[in-house]
Amino acid sequence: MKKTIIILVFFIFMASCHKDEITPTQTDSNGVFIALPYQWKKSLHLNGVVSNGYISDAIYYNGNIAIPTTNGGNNKFLTMINPNDGETIWQWNDNYLPYSNQIILFENYQNNNLLTYQTGDRSYCINLDTGTTQWKFRRATPFDVRLYPSHDNNFFNSSYFINNDGYKEQIMTKVDINTGNLTTEVIRANYSGDYVNDSNYIGGTTQIAKLPNSSNLYAVTYFEHSPIWVVNSYLGLYNTDTQQWVYERKLMAPPTPNSSAYEPKIYNNKLYAWVGKNIVCHNLETGEQIWRRPFPQDFLFSGFIIADGKIIANNEDTFTYGINPENGSILWKTETSGTSGRMSYLNGIVYFVGGSSGVLHAIDTNTGEHVWKIDASKIGEADTNNFKTNAVYVFEAKDGEPAKVIALSHLYAYAFEAYQ
Repeated sequence: MKKTIIILVFFIFMASCHKDEITPTQTDSNGVFIALPYQWKKSLHLNGVVSNGYISDAIYYNGNIAIPTTNGGNNKFLTMINPNDGETIWQWNDNYLPYSNQIILFENYQNNNLLTYQTGDRSYCINLDTGTTQWKFRRATPFDVRLYPSHDNNFFNSSYFINNDGYKEQIMTKVDINTGNLTTEVIRANYSGDYVNDSNYIGGTTQIAKLPNSSNLYAVTYFEHSPIWVVNSYLGLYNTDTQQWVYERKLMAPPTPNSSAYEPKIYNNKLYAWVGKNIVCHNLETGEQIWRRPFPQDFLFSGFIIADGKIIANNEDTFTYGINPENGSILWKTETSGTSGRMSYLNGIVYFVGGSSGVLHAIDTNTGEHVWKIDASKIGEADTNNFKTNAVYVFEAKDGEPAKVIALSHLYAYAFEAYQ
């Protein structure tokens, strides 16, 4: 009986991680790679295929990565794996509602070995050393999924609040990363009070970014409603020591339908964000706008990164743009996918999965030219299968091993040698 169990475990392991299949290299008519041999692949499902979870931003820890998996049934897991062979290190699924609450991490915050994320009124923190729950809470009210690091390595989270005037607003509250307890430190915007919408909502803070080389300054974006179903988005600089605004109410874009400013990034003492169909740049010291570039659509799903001295942005108009951060001029424009996963950068190449194209894209950041459009159906999967808009994981070359890219289809995790 013991021998039978050992043989069964062996076959399950062999079925989940594959190294022996060799995919021939293929290119399209433009010389872009559409199929490559993979180093290994790992099944995301123990047996059977069910709807899997989602992680928007790559999670790394101690040289390993966390990916969403299932047991082929109703249980969804956050699984830590070794990127060199796909071997499982631990699995976590300590959800309040294991069946209905999949592993979906639209946003997360990581500090050392602690990873926290938010979904509805449920807050979780996982110890990445052991794959165990550090803490979890059911909050009194739903919290936003977005989390923002603070200068003391804790984090801010946003939630609704009824102010003294009886109006609903969105505020930022600091949370202790070690315990999950809310602190008394809160960031609130000052509103004109000119308009309150039909839901008694006056406005809200939406995003914050801590300033580098500071211990108390945060760039804060927030919005106010107007009577014509648009919002006015503002930038402010807040001092948490004095609990005062250094400056506030710096308009970021023309009134925008139901979209405030998102993803503030600080680069060369400037703040960049997207607001509706615009990317904007502001002087961080004064808050004054330096430039604004309108686009055909927004950047909701893939957003933008700053790498190689360029803004790389995936727009919902199906193009990826390379943008000069100094003046907003467009350096290159490449047709890709529109709705896409988040981008990962490595050695002059940006990698992401296209939601509509279903392929693993790789683009040279200097030229904007495609180098990969890896198609899951070209590497052994069915014609109807594609890559999933999950995070793409990248690794520098190390110890004689080449640089590596790991991406997920709906069935497998694949490890490829990076383009360069």
